[in-house]
Amino acid sequence: MSEQPVLFSEKACANGKKIAIATLNAEKALNSLSLEMVDMIAAQSAQWEADDSVVCILLDSAGDRAFAAGGDIRMLYESMVECGENYNAYATDFFSREYRLNHRLHNFPKPIVAWGNGFVMGGGMGLFEGADFRVVTESTRIAMPEVTIGLLPDVGGTWFLNQTRGNSGLFLALTGAQINATDAMYTGLADVFIPHAEKAAMLDKLAALSWTADADEDRGQMAVVLDALQEQHCGLLPAAQLEPHMGWIDDVTSGANLEAVVGAITAYDGDDKWLSRAVGTLKRGCPVSIFLAYELNQRGRELPLNECLKLELIGTVNCAKYGVFREGIRAQIIEKDNKPNFKPATLAEFSSEMRQQYLSWPWADTPNPLANL
Repeated sequence: MSEQPVLFSEKACANGKKIAIATLNAEKALNSLSLEMVDMIAAQSAQWEADDSVVCILLDSAGDRAFAAGGDIRMLYESMVECGENYNAYATDFFSREYRLNHRLHNFPKPIVAWGNGFVMGGGMGLFEGADFRVVTESTRIAMPEVTIGLLPDVGGTWFLNQTRGNSGLFLALTGAQINATDAMYTGLADVFIPHAEKAAMLDKLAALSWTADADEDRGQMAVVLDALQEQHCGLLPAAQLEPHMGWIDDVTSGANLEAVVGAITAYDGDDKWLSRAVGTLKRGCPVSIFLAYELNQRGRELPLNECLKLELIGTVNCAKYGVFREGIRAQIIEKDNKPNFKPATLAEFSSEMRQQYLSWPWADTPNPLANL
């Protein structure tokens, strides 16, 4: 395929309209989002919005392994090594421009379909959750695993994880647990299941619709087509992982504070593999990330998406400034020793002053780039 990190194409429709397609094209990196990719999608989406012949957008990806497995964090790592606790223009630009794109997709006037095959994680979730129709397949693996790398469930996670069934969103934020297509639809993080092999058939059926000038009417037509495809293939849905444990999840996440919730989750001593893996991830997680995942989830419960994104930018910039994000990437991605030296090392050592520091915009002489979002 082309070396361009995002490919743009069009699918002709029956009545002279067209479906616009953005294909993430960084297959070797599991289509992880770079700043260049974010800017390309943002610019192209503005053109598509202004083009009356474009009736729908499909967000797709190259290869069969991932829609997008996260953000391209190697450049972020290099910027953090270079800047230390000084102002990091690259990290600030990366997150603020990514979050503006997330906000734009959630509020896009034309219908968006996201084909969430394979890994859909981190930055990939930011794109996926902005779609009107979030399609999952038999190989979908959804997660917000930032707790392992010294970051927080961002790209709108403060908002969309609060839209999930019960307290499942808080549990996913704290544990980074992977969920499949069945779990994603149960929690509310996906809309429809279609096997990966049926993607071309889906596009053909959408192209054959009698598209109108009314986006809501078009969304209604699209829903009928997608629901019919799901009905044909629902026997291929994977076995539920999360739903059988929903009562336990709601119970352990109902504590009065962070320490109570973490204590209840980590007290699990059963033999369920999915739960054990989730609990193990929380036990190994970065204390700063655990705090921010919980705190922003609580603060974001009554907030609109734009305010949630502003909170997330404060948190992510501080994770970059104070070193926990750099250390998480070093241990997981760069040196791969899987032995991060997070500071503080435990929640007990994480003072109230330090917690407030992570919730405050750190650059008094530089305004928050999302202040006007």
